[in-house]
Amino acid sequence: MGGIEGMPLQLMIVILVATMCTAILVGWMGSISAPQTIGTLEYESLYIADDGYLGDIEIVVRDGAGNLLEGAVVILDGLNVTSDGGDAVAVTDENGVATFKDVRIDPGSGRTGEIAIDVSKSGYSYYGNDTLKVRF
Repeated sequence: MGGIEGMPLQLMIVILVATMCTAILVGWMGSISAPQTIGTLEYESLYIADDGYLGDIEIVVRDGAGNLLEGAVVILDGLNVTSDGGDAVAVTDENGVATFKDVRIDPGSGRTGEIAIDVSKSGYSYYGNDTLKVRF
């Protein structure tokens, strides 16, 4: 019979611990905000390459709410693309514009091709679904 007398105290301790854990979880979950996303890109969709030269390319980046996104890294990849003689990487300015100067590609043997556009920014979900279409 001695075991029955201690059971209500143990039950109260378990309930108290469970209540405190639930309060901590609810407080933690309340501080979680909706993830920020990279929303849309604005650019010309088709470029005509003259001997592999595309000229300057501007890409405007907006967040999921439609606001211009400063500080996003934009990378062009494919067709051996270069900008200013180096890798085609640019960071968006305060107007959300990533500018690639003197863009060149290697047309290879095809008549058309695509350049992938990858965009990222710390704290934002990854974006990498757009392509520039190029005709030679």
